[in-house]
Amino acid sequence: MNEELMLRLNLLLGAGEIDQEILDSVEAFSILLEERYQLRLTEEKGSMLITHLAMSLARIKRGEAIEEMDPGVLSEIKENRVYQDLPLLYAAIEERLNIALPESEKGYIALHICSLLAQ
Repeated sequence: MNEELMLRLNLLLGAGEIDQEILDSVEAFSILLEERYQLRLTEEKGSMLITHLAMSLARIKRGEAIEEMDPGVLSEIKENRVYQDLPLLYAAIEERLNIALPESEKGYIALHICSLLAQ
């Protein structure tokens, strides 16, 4: 993850939107993603994924409901070859934060990752 994305996370931390545990988890997630797919997350390519993930994890930790994804969109995402790899990435977040990601959130994360890798 590049410096601009870390700055983005630190701004969210400073504003009280996320906590250090979430920042560390998102950073670890990004490292796994970069290694798995041999890419470098930059502000241009990764900002939507990183911001969404951080804010979503904060909502999950607060017990807020995550809106369901449109079933048609989810069906399309599931056809992407990358979709089958994603449980490994979800598990890393869940273990680190000791939470269970709702299925709806997994869909949104998958959408961002599939979009990122399509670029």
